Amino acid sequence: MKKWLSFLGIITCVFALTACGSSSTAKISGDAVDQSTEQQLVSVGEQLTTSIESMDKSDAEQLSEQQPALKSGLESWESAKEDIGDIKGFQNEYAVVNDNEYSVNIGIDGSDHDANVIWVLTMDQNTQEISSLTVNVSYSFGELMEQAALNTVLGMGTTFVVLIILAFLISLFKFIPALQASLSRKKEEPVPEPVDEPKEEAAEETAGEAVTDDGALIAVIAAAVAASEGHTTTDGFVVRSVRKTRKRF
Repeated sequence: MKKWLSFLGIITCVFALTACGSSSTAKISGDAVDQSTEQQLVSVGEQLTTSIESMDKSDAEQLSEQQPALKSGLESWESAKEDIGDIKGFQNEYAVVNDNEYSVNIGIDGSDHDANVIWVLTMDQNTQEISSLTVNVSYSFGELMEQAALNTVLGMGTTFVVLIILAFLISLFKFIPALQASLSRKKEEPVPEPVDEPKEEAAEETAGEAVTDDGALIAVIAAAVAASEGHTTTDGFVVRSVRKTRKRF
């Protein structure tokens, strides 16, 4: 059931895109004008269409600088010119008015595709100014279906690529606890304390006291030996070393 719903959704999107593409043939809304004014506006529209058809890229850029309102329209014409091909003639020409703006539709009979060029002119007494330019290429039903399918594939492909990237990023989350644990262990490792110099001095003093005690013991033993020999002084002999014996007397 879900597969059928997905299929129906895709078909709906395709037909919606097809409808958007076919809307270029819809007639421009507006009030009708008298026949003489319409003929004059159509003649102006044909001349403008012929002039932009013969323009090269540098001329189009110069015209865009002079009239910024035509910039997007000229860019649209440049992109559609390859699809239209050579202009063989004009068809479906008419003009309507909305307030002071006249919209002129010039249908192009192209060698590759037909198109509708819509000129919007603002007329005030004897002056006229181009407000905008729109180019709508008429594609066949098969071409529209192909474009719609391509747009659908691109959209779905982009969605799947984004989902794959998100899944990859989520899979990396499992490494976060191990990384945090390693960082916490590094912070908890004890820093070795520096050796205090006063302790070394105390050790030297203890060694000095031990040496002093050994010297006093040697002097006492030397005096005892001298007394046992009947000498009053310790001159004449030297105690070289003192060793502890295990003999009991």
